[in-house]
Amino acid sequence: MKSIMFAIVTVCALSIAASTGLSAQNPPAPPTHTQGMQHTPGMQHPAGAAPTQGGQAAFAAISEVVKLLEADHTTDWTKVNLDALRQHLIDMDLVTLRAQVTARPVDGGLAMDVTGEAEVAAAVTRMLVSHAAMLDAMPHWRATTAPVSKGVRLTVTARLATDAATVARIRGLGFAGLLVQGDHHTTHHLALAKGVDIHKH
Repeated sequence: MKSIMFAIVTVCALSIAASTGLSAQNPPAPPTHTQGMQHTPGMQHPAGAAPTQGGQAAFAAISEVVKLLEADHTTDWTKVNLDALRQHLIDMDLVTLRAQVTARPVDGGLAMDVTGEAEVAAAVTRMLVSHAAMLDAMPHWRATTAPVSKGVRLTVTARLATDAATVARIRGLGFAGLLVQGDHHTTHHLALAKGVDIHKH
């Protein structure tokens, strides 16, 4: 009887030792997230790339300008006018997406009647008169505007009537392509934010 009891005790001891050894060699796996699981202090998260976009286009444009203003020690905060920049971005949205455009070829280029109702028509007038001046300052184009019912007629032509390549480019670009020409947009956004009225330049 004693020998049987000794054997049982020995087997139990060996089982416990084996179990303890396995636990030491193979620690339990770390907890994983499951639906509804709460975050706790010290919880580890995998490293990954951070988002780069600050929001939709207008939000991101304003955010970028604000960072530039804050990084510039010469910024005069008494003149900063971010509401003016916001209004300009609204105008850009209205003109780009909501204006109606009727284009027709003219000698040397393209004439475009850009129109809309109420706020769209007002945005068209504010934007295109200024933009035409920028286009006209470019070396190969002439650009003019004239008022029409509910908007503006923008006419862009080649400076040289015989410049067939430039004429083809103007007509190929059309209103949308001509609207984005020039490197002045970002410069003017910053100028607006600093309190400069770009429509007077």
